Amino acid sequence: MDVRTRYTGTLAFAAATIGGAGRLAQFLDVPRSALARWLAGEEAPPQQVFLDALDVIADGPYASPERRRPRVAVLFRDKP
Repeated sequence: MDVRTRYTGTLAFAAATIGGAGRLAQFLDVPRSALARWLAGEEAPPQQVFLDALDVIADGPYASPERRRPRVAVLFRDKP
């Protein structure tokens, strides 16, 4: 499975979970046109959008934008 398929599948499942693409766009605070491009596989969504879509799936139909968690990235550096 390629990355775009993984993204589109996750976004589609999140949309179905929360009640449609319109509600998902509202939850993610993104334009519907951008979400449509991501769902069609025309573009990959930003990482934050993908992670928020995973939260929707985990939280189910009662997902709330107020509950979004901050993301922390840990970067490893090679030892000198």
